[in-house]
Amino acid sequence: MRAPLALATAIVVAPATAAADRREASLHAHAIGGLVTLGGPATDDTSSALALGVAARASYATSNRFQYDAQLAVLAGSADWDRGTFDTRGGTVTGPFSRGVQAARLDAGVTLRFGVALIPTVRVALGVQGVRYGAAEVDNGASTVTATGSDALGLHLIGSASAGLDYRVNRRLIVGAAAGASLAVPGVGEAWRSFDVTLHAAYYYYPRW
Repeated sequence: MRAPLALATAIVVAPATAAADRREASLHAHAIGGLVTLGGPATDDTSSALALGVAARASYATSNRFQYDAQLAVLAGSADWDRGTFDTRGGTVTGPFSRGVQAARLDAGVTLRFGVALIPTVRVALGVQGVRYGAAEVDNGASTVTATGSDALGLHLIGSASAGLDYRVNRRLIVGAAAGASLAVPGVGEAWRSFDVTLHAAYYYYPRW
């Protein structure tokens, strides 16, 4: 008698649990770390840099499987290049140089979810990214000098994809991690591609829309 009763209970309870994903809204906070390969003004070469950042995301699920979202992320790091020519207060200097780089990205995406309590995820997104390249710090062989008028702004059209694993702590809280990559559309701004890891927490609620 106990086995049929347990089976009947599971049949009744399981759909209700799965349906908790449907029509839920959420707010996410992310910590980001990764490796960026990027181009820059005054050089045809690319450089690799470690970048750290944060992101905030708002999402809404229309079904148990699909979640739609908008995300704002900011990243910062410092990149080194082998050679560039710049104007300085002491004249024109050619040599290795470095720049501080900050990026802000706004994108819209869709996340495919494969569970309720333990949730594998796949997200794809498309957005725009603004990049600030700080003034070049040039090594002239004797010292490091700051190039005048060398800071610049850039704009990217960028796509990204990530795969992750979330854990539903309770009805309101989900935590997780993901690994992903992004790539700027060639011909729109300087080169940019990244590989990153994120840790995140999300608050879920159920608006009556």
